[in-house]
Amino acid sequence: MAISVFLSTVSDEFGDYRVKLEGDLTRHDVAVKVQERFKDLGGDTLDKLDVYIAACDAVVHLVGDMCGASADVRQQRALLAKHSDLPSKLPPLDEALQKGVCLPYTQWEAWLALYHGKALLIAQAAAGAPRGPRFKTDGASSAAQAEHLKRLKAFNRYPGSEFGSPDELAKQIAYTAILDLLVADYAEKAGRDREVAEGFIREMAKRVAGDAALDLDGMKQAVRNAIEIYEKEIAGRPVETNLDEIVGRALARAKEQVDRGQSALARATLRRAAEEMRREEEERRERYVAGVTALYTQARDIALAAYDGDAAAEAIVELGRAIHGANAAGIAEFLGSEAQALYEYGRDRGSNVHLVAVVTLLREELTLAATADDRAAAQNNLGVTLRELGERESGTARLEEAVAAYRAALEERTRERVPLDWAMTQNNLGNALSTLGERESGPRSSRRLSSPIARRWRNGRASGFRSTGRGLRTILAARSLHPASGRAGRCCSRRRSRRITRRWKNGRASGFRSIGR
Repeated sequence: MAISVFLSTVSDEFGDYRVKLEGDLTRHDVAVKVQERFKDLGGDTLDKLDVYIAACDAVVHLVGDMCGASADVRQQRALLAKHSDLPSKLPPLDEALQKGVCLPYTQWEAWLALYHGKALLIAQAAAGAPRGPRFKTDGASSAAQAEHLKRLKAFNRYPGSEFGSPDELAKQIAYTAILDLLVADYAEKAGRDREVAEGFIREMAKRVAGDAALDLDGMKQAVRNAIEIYEKEIAGRPVETNLDEIVGRALARAKEQVDRGQSALARATLRRAAEEMRREEEERRERYVAGVTALYTQARDIALAAYDGDAAAEAIVELGRAIHGANAAGIAEFLGSEAQALYEYGRDRGSNVHLVAVVTLLREELTLAATADDRAAAQNNLGVTLRELGERESGTARLEEAVAAYRAALEERTRERVPLDWAMTQNNLGNALSTLGERESGPRSSRRLSSPIARRWRNGRASGFRSTGRGLRTILAARSLHPASGRAGRCCSRRRSRRITRRWKNGRASGFRSIGR
């Protein structure tokens, strides 16, 4: 038999229950013993109970109204002489013995199970549960059973179930608590045959047995699956020699904890090691970013000092790739931020080399733009920078490039889709065409100055406010395309128009970011 169970019950009261339960347990490969078989052999019954219960796996203790026969004083004294620590381990029992109480054998069976550390399954009969034909009780017997339950409760042991029929009892015992023992026994045997750590087997079997959705066969399969995982993935995993010291140490520690049945501690060990590695990686990453930033920033500054804007931009692009890797959106955002800083410096300090670097950066940003809005913003910013350079140079090449950039932006910024952005870019294009037309001579200049956009902005520019006047009216006209209507819509449009007017005062972008974004 796989496991052995002792049935602690008074036969006159629960004889039918015992027969039904014994049949069900035996069918599940459980060896069953009862007190009457020891009494038939003669000798000291209490000592025989002690020997058998010490070797069994569990005691099923049925509590009703009858106590059954009691041990005599001699047997109790002999048992106490045999187990001198029994009173100290079981204080509620000791209190009764000090009063001279001779306990019934059935009550001793429960206390011996507790003394020997065996599983004690207490089931109490319901008031209306059928009893055996020889059942009879009196007030003293019922009071003795009540005191017995009271002493067990003082030891924090309570009835785990209440039964009303033999079938109900068999279901509660055979398919719940005893099932746990069967799973544990099956797991221990399977683990022993395959040299699996006992601690792991005990913890795993307890969890499998707690799965109410599985029957015994399902639990056995779950045990086999768990052992297979242990053998292949935990005990059988090759030792990695090229791993970080933290990883190797944590894996070894976790394996020891799993073998002791401490899977929660093992998982915690692995999590702590992973967190430690994450922190180290973050610190390493911070050092890396700080290092490459210092190196490429110095390369940028050397290029700027040598008046090589393209080389300065190249250093910035390489820094963006070093920091963001394959993250195109991250690189594009980084390049835009760097271009903003360079543009403001070049505009305010009159440094052309900074603006040349911005042009190269913006063209690189265009290759990374993921949306129509991103492309339009980059083209618009490119036009602003090229126009700034073109106004400082005697030729017209930069201004022509600025016009081309604005027109490319307008392909994305349509009046119907983004009317305010469309109006601002139209404003920029008009200023660029007007400047270009004034610088050129001959028929070509006349055509530029007579173009609708150039005529629209020329009067405004002559007044000294290049982006106000008719240009502003164009922006204000765009609000008619917004769904907002009534007073709230007009107020919103006026607020946005005032912001636009401030941005473009004096006909020049007052901030690079406000143009592009």
